[in-house]
Amino acid sequence: MAVLAPSPSPTRADLEAIQGVWESVAGPREARFLVAGNRFTFEFVGGDVYMGTFDLGPNQIDMHIEAGPAKHVGTLSRCLYKLEGGVLRWCPGRPGSDRRPSSFPDVSDSRYLSLVFKRARKR
Repeated sequence: MAVLAPSPSPTRADLEAIQGVWESVAGPREARFLVAGNRFTFEFVGGDVYMGTFDLGPNQIDMHIEAGPAKHVGTLSRCLYKLEGGVLRWCPGRPGSDRRPSSFPDVSDSRYLSLVFKRARKR
């Protein structure tokens, strides 16, 4: 009787799939998102840069901000994400708040920083 290796958990599969460089294609601000292992760099084009580590759960990312604007360093941002067909949807909670968005708002809703990313083209 053959024993099948367990298939990777959805979270593990997403961790592997999310690696690399992403560029925003929709949302209120232009941004780039780089993921390497469990580390991230998030850059608003022409603005702030955030760096840190993250914990990935089913449709959730908890981002531990280690560098960036002083008021956010040392805080946690509880975010939603959805990875589907090469498209990454992402929406953070306010850094330092224990609240996570309950669903994805429309990218045009100015109350939220809801962004849609696609993989950056290799240059």
